[in-house]
Amino acid sequence: MERALDCVCSAGMFVLGVLSVLWTALDGVWGFNLHAEHPTVYRGTDGSYFGYSVDFYQATTGSNTISVLVGAPKANTSQPGIVEAGAVYYCPWPGLPDSCRQIPFDNSNNRMMKVNGTREPIEFKSHQWFGASVRTHKGKVVACAPLYHWRTLKLSGEKEPVGTCYVAIQNFSAYTEYSPCRTSNPDPEGQGFCQAGFSVDFTREGRLVVGGPGSFYWQGQVVTVGIAEILNGYSLKAMLRKVPGEKHTRAAEDTHDDSYLGYSVAVGEFTGDSEQELIAGVPRGAQNFGYVAMINSTNLTFIQNFTGEQVSASVWARLLGTKLFIFELIKVGITDKSYNSIWFMVENTCVSSLSVLQMASPPLDMMWLWLT
Repeated sequence: MERALDCVCSAGMFVLGVLSVLWTALDGVWGFNLHAEHPTVYRGTDGSYFGYSVDFYQATTGSNTISVLVGAPKANTSQPGIVEAGAVYYCPWPGLPDSCRQIPFDNSNNRMMKVNGTREPIEFKSHQWFGASVRTHKGKVVACAPLYHWRTLKLSGEKEPVGTCYVAIQNFSAYTEYSPCRTSNPDPEGQGFCQAGFSVDFTREGRLVVGGPGSFYWQGQVVTVGIAEILNGYSLKAMLRKVPGEKHTRAAEDTHDDSYLGYSVAVGEFTGDSEQELIAGVPRGAQNFGYVAMINSTNLTFIQNFTGEQVSASVWARLLGTKLFIFELIKVGITDKSYNSIWFMVENTCVSSLSVLQMASPPLDMMWLWLT
């Protein structure tokens, strides 16, 4: 079953709709229709890419209030001397078009250091695309800036796009930075071009999953870490920090260069055990045909890869893995028929619409966002 929304490339606005599950009585298949009679419309600043990323936010599990978080990676902020740092907006739902407010994840300028007696910036937040990804889990929020650069420890002062993320807790009253690729392993062959936070998700237990498609000559990598470990011992002055319990995939053979592992990430249970698996898009792997990698969440070893032909004949191979949303299903095994039991959604080339490429049972009642 295939369905695409009309594509209207108008950055700065998105619409919220309700997906209502309907029974179709065709071989027990469940489909859904999109009701757009009474949408909630939010608007952002022109040119800010408002709506590039979205997620729902619930401050506490028992709260009856649900709001929407919207990323605008080219928005300007109040940060002194920073141009188009990017932002994430809090939008009450339902709400008026102009009811969104910018969340103050970071109000500071670039941090500085002394080099030969002169103060120079050690990081570069302009055009960092903060808000390109945003994800929530039980009151915790993570938003990332994959194009954040930092000055390496080399005397030449190279700038490398390692990417960085911010964690917000306690209803946006406290913030912590997390930059897993800002390490002493720079350059293209290391983590210097990682772009951490290009994609992000949470496990069921609340463990953070971060995709960095630029590590190791763009082989890419996936990183997991606990939120509590990020918060404990955090210091704004510590540019290089190894978070306890952090796990990440390693560099592979050079045949995997330019694969972009971690371009998209998701979490679900697919093997029939009690542990969730990580799913990562690898859009330029398998000789540019693209594939989806299933990864063990405990030790980050690879379980199985799914190529374009295996997943869905209707998916354009070059798009496979670029934008992936997976809804967890019950007891989905790795068999030839299991591909029909996973929902894949791949972002259209217009960037402003979503296409449902493959659907399955069981019934789900859910809310969803679509871009216009």
